[in-house]
Amino acid sequence: MRTEIESKNLLKQYGIATSNPELAHDAEHAQALAKNFRRSLAMKIVSADIVHKLAAGGVRLNVKTADAASTFNDIMASCRAFSPEAKLEGVLLEEMVEGEQEIFLGARADAEYGSVVLLGSGGSGVERGVPPVAMLAPLTRSLAGRLIDTAFAGASDPALSPKAKSTLTDYLMAVAGPDGMLSHGEVGDLDINPIIVDGDVCIAVDAVAQSLPPENSSWVSSEERTEQTIEKRKARLQGIDALFSPKSIAFIGASTSPSKLGYRSIKNLIDFGYKGKIYPIHPKADEICGLRAYPSILDVPGPVDRAYIAVGAVQVPDTLSACAARGVKIVQVLTAGFTEWSGAEPSKGKALEAEVRSVLSRTDMRMVGPNCIGTFSAASRMAMGAARYSPTQPRGITFISQSGTFAGDVVRRAQVLGVPVAQVVSCGNCSDLDLIDYLLFCEDDPNTTLSAFYVESISDPGLFFRAAANAKKPIVLFKGGTTEQGITAAGSHTAALATDKRLWDAAVSQSGVLQVDSIDDLMDTFLIQSAHTELKGNRLGIFGSGGGVSVTVSDAAARVGMLVPQLASATGQALRHFGVPGTSVANPIDIPVWGLRDGDRLILGDIVNLLKDDPNLDSIIVYIEMGSVMDFANSESDGLRELEEICTSVARARRAGPNVSLALRSTGDKTQEDFVRSQRIKLLEQGIAVFTSTARAVRAHAKLRTLSA
Repeated sequence: MRTEIESKNLLKQYGIATSNPELAHDAEHAQALAKNFRRSLAMKIVSADIVHKLAAGGVRLNVKTADAASTFNDIMASCRAFSPEAKLEGVLLEEMVEGEQEIFLGARADAEYGSVVLLGSGGSGVERGVPPVAMLAPLTRSLAGRLIDTAFAGASDPALSPKAKSTLTDYLMAVAGPDGMLSHGEVGDLDINPIIVDGDVCIAVDAVAQSLPPENSSWVSSEERTEQTIEKRKARLQGIDALFSPKSIAFIGASTSPSKLGYRSIKNLIDFGYKGKIYPIHPKADEICGLRAYPSILDVPGPVDRAYIAVGAVQVPDTLSACAARGVKIVQVLTAGFTEWSGAEPSKGKALEAEVRSVLSRTDMRMVGPNCIGTFSAASRMAMGAARYSPTQPRGITFISQSGTFAGDVVRRAQVLGVPVAQVVSCGNCSDLDLIDYLLFCEDDPNTTLSAFYVESISDPGLFFRAAANAKKPIVLFKGGTTEQGITAAGSHTAALATDKRLWDAAVSQSGVLQVDSIDDLMDTFLIQSAHTELKGNRLGIFGSGGGVSVTVSDAAARVGMLVPQLASATGQALRHFGVPGTSVANPIDIPVWGLRDGDRLILGDIVNLLKDDPNLDSIIVYIEMGSVMDFANSESDGLRELEEICTSVARARRAGPNVSLALRSTGDKTQEDFVRSQRIKLLEQGIAVFTSTARAVRAHAKLRTLSA
């Protein structure tokens, strides 16, 4: 670790203004140096072995020049008591710098996220753990400005002057820009605390820089590493088309029992209409599901693009070798019992997975899994589960899931919702092909319009999010949990504050990825993106029946950063034509059920068209209280006809202009729930997303706006 004097010299080389300290080696020297200063002093221990100087008693502020010698002795005594083995080089003296604000700037070469930078309140705020804001490096000036705005949004400190903000931007670029310290490998960990801001002037008055550890001496910047690694990754994905579009499939571990996975998987392929060759592999059976079976994959007469493996874990390495010898491009190991195994001897599972990786390293074959359930492809008619629950649209969303349960769940829900989920793979442990490989595949895949992932962990999150930031297709993450690493043993403020969760959240935000936290939010995102594609603004027009709903929907909008603005005067004037007792024609527009007709004609489409013309709106949500409609009907069948006409009236509005979503609020009975399901599929084809509540519709609009940013 560099001393403070060495650290400040490094900052100066990169254009960061610092105070000018003097180093005293003993009390008499300290007193002599003090005479050179006109103001009160800051005195700090200089020791590469003491990181947290304040905790060690190694910092004294506002010291009178006459007290320099006694303060020197006090600091040395405190630090010797705090860390008897530490090498103490002396005490640094400098004039106190006064200012309006103290700022913390930290940076590090993180093992998982690569180069990262943190910015926030400095001084004692860091000691109290006041959270800074993080970003992945390298920064652009635009990103640096955004980091400053985010770090100090709503802060009680005075706003930075334009000149001070520009200077702080310069400092961030000096640390984390393309030509900054991090990119050049100058530091492995950097604390600048505080930078004191006085008007237009920003001065770093304390800094500690740690060099990269010896094992990272050949450091390359995150930007270079991303480009180099992605090119290497793409080179090893030459046969990955067989992931979803194989011309032939072998199932190793096929079964003659209809209740076993090795039977059902083959039957599902046949039932769904897979057109390629299917080769059941079974040591004794002559045929399975009406198909000729073979004792070994080496006995299969034709080429095999893809293989499923469902044999005992100890048999997997030899089975992989046989697949490689047979020229298989992609193998998917369904078998469990590897690193995920928490049985009596988990080390055996880890050893087996290491053996699997060793086998693969000697081949060009790629592996999905182990510990997964299968693959779905609408275009190739590869079924993951029963054919009757499988969507059939060949182009759309590709979903990659570390959970087999969620993989199957998304396929079934997509079929019910009519959402175009085209491809799903359960990827399990990701021992070979990992989430970065799948992201690169989706980005180049013509059948993928949106990439989605269920994630529990990513082995290289820095690379994943940097690749995601460069992706052209929207990306959704359904996150299954986050971790918060402990900070008490961290060796610096930056290390203490650069927690897993903070860096994860920063990477998600910076990359433009949308993160969701439930399967419902995931499917709602699929639904609205399929209907509307994008949403550039946050201004909602709300129209429906039910005053209470119009209030709560405004609350829901406020919680997710959406606005319910005042309508243009021309819109308001035109809407008064539709007024009946109990009507509100301000946004949100509330018209009772009995006011939805003009004579025999429903007026919902007319009102939607007026809202589409309003320059103050970016999208529209229409909501219908289905129970109220049914109450006004003479019979259930009459009520359903009325609801059908209402939906048709909404759909009759012109397609141009802001997109429309429809919230059909059911009372929960089967008749109404079935109607919602049927309308969702029908209206999705007309560009209208149907939700079960206004709150879900509003949250989905907010998510689409994030995807569109």
